Amino acid sequence: MRAFIIVWYLAVSLFLGYGGWVLTFRTSTVVRRAHSQYHRDFFLKPWYSIFMRCIGIFIWLLAALSDYALLTQR
Repeated sequence: MRAFIIVWYLAVSLFLGYGGWVLTFRTSTVVRRAHSQYHRDFFLKPWYSIFMRCIGIFIWLLAALSDYALLTQR
């Protein structure tokens, strides 16, 4: 059971880390894909890419917090 928890936390950490990386460094790809899929002008606003980068950093902080909680758990 303990091994399953470790694998689960590792998978969640990798998912959050990759999601944060995509939202922080590949923002134009996310915005372009959202615009082509939903056909809305909302995704073309100049502040939207900044918002996406902030969300990516928040996701990285969430991943770091979950890793800290895992490593300090006894």
